[in-house]
Amino acid sequence: QVQACLPAKGWTIPEAEIARRLDLRDGGPSGKVLVCSVDPPGCVDIDDALHAYELAPGKYEVGVHIADVGHFIKGGTAIDAEAAARGTTVYLVNKRIDMVPKRLGEDLCSLHEKVDRLAFSCIWEVDAEANILSSRYEKTVIRSAGALSYDEAQARLDDTRLDDPLTASLRILNTLAKQLKARRMAAGALVLGSPEVRFVLDSETSDPTDVGIYKHKDANSMV
Repeated sequence: QVQACLPAKGWTIPEAEIARRLDLRDGGPSGKVLVCSVDPPGCVDIDDALHAYELAPGKYEVGVHIADVGHFIKGGTAIDAEAAARGTTVYLVNKRIDMVPKRLGEDLCSLHEKVDRLAFSCIWEVDAEANILSSRYEKTVIRSAGALSYDEAQARLDDTRLDDPLTASLRILNTLAKQLKARRMAAGALVLGSPEVRFVLDSETSDPTDVGIYKHKDANSMV
């Protein structure tokens, strides 16, 4: 019953659905929107993505795009009941127990690079100090220009030779994120972070072969 709630294999976004949404593919109406995601390495359920570009000196557009799972999960259906019963996806060392079917989490609602996807987006206009000047919410169609790992995003932030639009977008996001974090800390935010341990498992036996501390860099905090 749960699988029967999903679209047939080979599903693509209907033109009628695209017409009802803000189309942010190919730069969107402004021609400057370049969406990308930044996640842990090997992430296959990419549920959020970002974009940023300069509107004018000291003024930016920033967008957060969340996979539109609600388009596929309707209230009162078998898939809705099963997801509610599970509550969340449980991540273990070498596997996970999904809240929704894998085809939904890893395909239809995963914001893969260069693939058209449905999203729910919040788009802000902010100033150079990350103060929100205006905001709007839209159902959108997006096409990610890059599904980056934290390390890949950090490499773009650090490489001063790069000046492409995607790297420029990441640098705007990182600059704004640092200001927001500094403001939170100055207001007395409580930091409960602790070192994250990562295990390397044997591919055949699943026995741990190595352990290390996951290093957090600017790209991790940016998102």
